[in-house]
Amino acid sequence: MGKFDKLEDKFKKVTNKASLKNNTLKSSKNILVYNVPVEWTEILKENGISFSSYAKMAVLEKMKKDGLL
Repeated sequence: MGKFDKLEDKFKKVTNKASLKNNTLKSSKNILVYNVPVEWTEILKENGISFSSYAKMAVLEKMKKDGLL
């Protein structure tokens, strides 16, 4: 008997006991942020931008424009 005998059975045991989940499924839960339409946040997500970073840039631009900074 070699050390790889019944290896397939051992893999089946491990994978059947493990709590595996598929991380490729996209979460359908939308988080409502500051009364912003979900469509806007989805557009930002599709372009790889988080809402918080985009909002921070917008506030900074507005403060500079108003002469507060």
